[in-house]
Amino acid sequence: MRENTSRRRFIGWLAMTAAASTGWPASSALAATDPGPAITVLRNVTVIDGRGGPPRPDMTIVLAGDRIAWVGNRISVPIPADATTVDLRGKHVIAGLWDMHAHTELDKLDLYLPLFLANGVTGIREMWGTPDRFELRRKLETGEVAGPRMVLAGNIIDVPESFVGAFPIRTVTSPADAGEAVRESRREGADLVKVYSFLTRPLYGAIAAEARRQGLPFAGHLPEHVSLWDAAELGQRSVEHLFGTFFATSGHEAAIRRLIDTTAIPDKGGAYPWFLWVRELERQAVAGYDPRRANRLFAGMARRGTWQSPTLTNLRVGSSPADTFRGDWRLKYLPPGTEEYWQSDLGAPATPEAIAQQREYFQARLRVVGEMSRAGVGVLAGTDSNQAYVFPGFGLHDELALLVEAGLTPMQALRSATVEAARYLGREHDMGTVTAGKVADLVVLDADPLRDIRNTRKIHAVVTKGRFISHTEREAMLTAVEAAARTHPRPPAAAMRARCC
Repeated sequence: MRENTSRRRFIGWLAMTAAASTGWPASSALAATDPGPAITVLRNVTVIDGRGGPPRPDMTIVLAGDRIAWVGNRISVPIPADATTVDLRGKHVIAGLWDMHAHTELDKLDLYLPLFLANGVTGIREMWGTPDRFELRRKLETGEVAGPRMVLAGNIIDVPESFVGAFPIRTVTSPADAGEAVRESRREGADLVKVYSFLTRPLYGAIAAEARRQGLPFAGHLPEHVSLWDAAELGQRSVEHLFGTFFATSGHEAAIRRLIDTTAIPDKGGAYPWFLWVRELERQAVAGYDPRRANRLFAGMARRGTWQSPTLTNLRVGSSPADTFRGDWRLKYLPPGTEEYWQSDLGAPATPEAIAQQREYFQARLRVVGEMSRAGVGVLAGTDSNQAYVFPGFGLHDELALLVEAGLTPMQALRSATVEAARYLGREHDMGTVTAGKVADLVVLDADPLRDIRNTRKIHAVVTKGRFISHTEREAMLTAVEAAARTHPRPPAAAMRARCC
């Protein structure tokens, strides 16, 4: 029923109704504004609220501005005449998704940002903070640029020998330097400190200590000279790409660490080959996997709050023959020549022996992610977008499917990109579930993702910061991205990429 009821009066009633069950204050700013924020009513939808319960059919969701104002079966008061009402009969609604390990290319924002939103990725954890990305975050927060919410790491902190040293990273050579790098991240406004692969144990320890003093979490690569046991003890908030996992779960870790610590990085461009050598050692370390040691490690990680962001989508590409993903239909949303650029620097296994080894290694990675999850280690859905065949936005759905393949349930996989992402970020009071008072970031699906996680790809509509992007608008966004991609220059035939960050 629609009447000329004021938005302010309507929202005030919703706020009072929601307060008892959600704690959302009835006297909130939404109820106090005049004439009040825009109202959007989503009717007849099945809600998967993310709290672990079964889907709730025939529900109504009321959005007031950029907040969820109410979720329930029916509204017993008149809806304002100027409200927008959308009938979503037969659709399912989940909370907006987060890619918890993403990278944006600043010269392709007209492609990347809409691709995230069109895929229901309403938030990203950007893992490389540079000055222009801090400016991008500001524009996203103010609405000057349309795109996902952004949590931003500080600049990568590593030693001068780092293989990403050709890019603008923060290099350190002493504990004093390391402490100052953390303070610099704080001054820049970073949400977390980003550690990288070549830090020594003393430098890493100095970063951990200063991050604790500054009240900043630190996350990123597990440095090759640091054990995952020590990283958990020192408080690393998340470890990316499963680095260090098979060393720490091997009964031979002490011998492996002696080998790593006594093998110097070759001069003149030897950092990346040395990094790849360590990766091969880690593949070989799977043979020494000790389940009892793994159980102790995972219990310690869960107890200390060290999360894992495995980025299985990226790891799968690196473990597959070069032609596996060639011709992917999603390439039409990226500049011409992208595939040739990727193929020129893929580093994929080529011989039958290497292909078999990498296939077996990837299966071991899947298994260990499942074991971590069952042991209570927090798992975050992150893709490492911007790597070869890891498509912005689309890749998050690949990641969810791989997490289910690893042994998570569809609900657990969904939560890794919603509720668990919010909990990791300390924002569970504000986002992650389809409940009153949370931010109005939603994904409307044509089918139930709890029956088949691949149904997250069947997107009907998206809500970002309260803005309803209809099915028609979403299709238009994708069409515009495809057209814009054709106007971008081709990538260089051969160029050094960051490869993994």
